[in-house]
Parts: sequence; C-alpha cells; structure tokens
Amino acid sequence: MFAGKYAAMRRLAVVALFAWSACGQFVSAKSYATIPKVVWLAASVPDSARIEISKIVKTDSTAQVKIATQGSCAIKGSYLVTTRVGVCKIEMRLAATQRFVALTSSAVIEVKKKTELTVLAAASLAKAFEAIGKVFMAKFLHVSVRFNFAGSATLATQIRQGAPVDIVAMADTANIEKVVSFGDIERKSVRTLVRNQLTILVQRGNPQKIASLNDLTRVGLKVVLCDIAQPCGKYAATVLAKADVSFTVASREASASGVVLRVGLGEADAGIAYVTDGLIAGDEIEAIKIADNLNLFVDYPIGIAVSPTTKDESVISSFMAMVSSKVGHQIFVSNGFILP
Repeated sequence: MFAGKYAAMRRLAVVALFAWSACGQFVSAKSYATIPKVVWLAASVPDSARIEISKIVKTDSTAQVKIATQGSCAIKGSYLVTTRVGVCKIEMRLAATQRFVALTSSAVIEVKKKTELTVLAAASLAKAFEAIGKVFMAKFLHVSVRFNFAGSATLATQIRQGAPVDIVAMADTANIEKVVSFGDIERKSVRTLVRNQLTILVQRGNPQKIASLNDLTRVGLKVVLCDIAQPCGKYAATVLAKADVSFTVASREASASGVVLRVGLGEADAGIAYVTDGLIAGDEIEAIKIADNLNLFVDYPIGIAVSPTTKDESVISSFMAMVSSKVGHQIFVSNGFILP
C-alpha cells in the first residue's frame, strides 16, 4: 500500500520537475527570442555632409553592429558620409545577445541638396510650429526651416510686398483670402489647420479678481487688446459686442503675443487673446474662461505659395503632411489648439 503511494508521489514529482524544466526552457527561449527595436530616423540627408549615425538610426540593442552602404554614401567610423546627390542604401546588422536575436534592418535614404523652407505663421502658432519644425528637421536633415511669426494682417502685408514664403498659416480666413485673391497663395492648397478660442488673460494669482468680461469695465483697470486690424483684435471686438461690454483700451498690440507680454510684465491688469496664449505664458499668466455663449471658434487656415522660394517642392508637401500627421496633431493639442 505504502509502496503504491510512494510510486505515485514519485511519478508526480517527475512530472512536476519536467514541467518546471520545460517552463524554464520556454521562458529562456522567449527572452532570448526578443526582437530588438530599430527606428530609422532620417528620410533624407544633405549631400557632401558628415552625419552622426545616431541621427540616422537608433536601436535598443547593445549588440555588435555592422553597417554596410551602397550608393551616394559611405560609413566612416561613427559617421555617415554623403558623396553626391542620389540614393543612400544602408543595411545594419545586429549580432545576437542573451536578450535579443540577431537582426538585419535596412533603409533607403535620399541624399539631396541643402534647402531652406520659409514658413510665415500667426504669432499664436509660434510654440507649436517651432516644436513641429524640430521634428521635421530631425527627419529631413537636408532642410532648414525658417519661421517668421507675426500678426496675420502683418503677414499679409509682408507677402504682398514680396517677402519670401513657401507656406503661410494665419489666424483668420480674411487675411489669407487677401493673398489668395492677389495670386500669392494657391487657393486649392488652403485648408483649416486648427481652431482656437479667446480667453481673458490676467497676472498670476489674478490680483484684480477678474472673473468675467463685465469685470473689465472697472474704473482704473488697464486692459490691453490686439490692434483692430489683427484677427485677435477683431475677434475680441466681436466677443465684447456680444457681451455688451465696452471700456477704454489701455493699449493696442500688433499681435496676441504683445498682449501676453504686457500682462506678463505687469504693465496691464488684463487682456484678451487666445486660449493657447495662456498656456504658452506658463507661470506668469492665468487664463479666465469666457462664457461659451459669448465666445467664438477661430479657424487657422494654411496654404502654399504660388511661387515658393524653395525649389524642392517635396519639402513643402512633406511639411504640410507633418502638420496634419499624428505627431503634428499631438503637438497642436498639447498647446491648446482644437483640431478641425
């Protein structure tokens, strides 16, 4: 009887040991079979250049790496050297490690002449566009993006006077319609990029205890607005008219960023600008919500120049694609904009 029980227990022990061993082998094999991540960062590089490999590709593997190239490029140490305009084919081979399997990954990268992309944009787009510009230039290494930020009416005047432009983004449809009607911007290229709303900006801590548009009428209060020729000035006038509120304006600024600066420096008690401006100002300023029934939505159109300054039209289309991509949308939303 006892012998039978002992034999049964022994069989169970053997089965358990086998299962444990098999499980251990499975876990070991699974961990060993992990595929390393490889991300190709650059879609294009400049010709006659020396570029760090870390700007071209990255991986989470610490394995030995061998890189081979074909075409208009070569590897010299930890650099990719481009020799002429054309195509650069790169193959990266990662050796196996205890954590990762061996892997071969390749990419085709264009080698192009250096070029500059000129983007004119409303001042309230500055922070978002600068962030997008960094992402764009990290992918298209042969491109240098030059931004010019100002009020939309100012941008329209600059374009009319012959300022170089490839892409323009404004804070209203009226000003972009001006440059479209004069033949400076392609009508078919114009579309709504993002939307925005207005807010009351006050100093941090709201020392004047401003809670609504009606509070801006208090005697002795200094309130700044955008110039009436600028979209932010026109929008503020519309909102104040809807609220049946009027007061003497302490100063008129050339752009929404001017309103932010005045309030942030303590030169004004309050101002009306965009919701996004309140976020950009950070610790210096607080934003007071304007009632929904009095507020409005602002469309930001974007368009392409009829006679762009860059000769590489693919750069323009790539930038337009990026502002509408998942990455672009994430940047806009994080800066307080509303997607169309």
